[in-house]
Amino acid sequence: MSNAKKLATAITVAALAIAPVVMTPAMAKQATAPAPAPVAEDELDAFVVAYKDVIAIEEKFVVRLEEASDEAEEQAIISEAQAQMTQAVEEAPEIEVDRYVEILQLAQTDPDLQAELTTKLQD
Repeated sequence: MSNAKKLATAITVAALAIAPVVMTPAMAKQATAPAPAPVAEDELDAFVVAYKDVIAIEEKFVVRLEEASDEAEEQAIISEAQAQMTQAVEEAPEIEVDRYVEILQLAQTDPDLQAELTTKLQD
């Protein structure tokens, strides 16, 4: 696996790791938790701000990861990237980490939300 793919995987893991609970599809079918709240326009705007910060961190760490000399160094870089990404979301205005992760997960399954976020990210 290339270093860039490792970082992309690590980012996905980081996004899910900061979520309070990650459910497998089988668990989701059994869960009786209410559906996620609709995403308000101001939440989308806040998500976009946080997401851009996360992507900037990712881009910075891809270079470092590609230059890593061994797996231990790669793991240290991935851990540092995950910590900085989590901090970036925590520091983003108007959005909590849990809601950020929820919106990220919703966007992966909701084409309309994904399209709306893509449009906002291109602005």
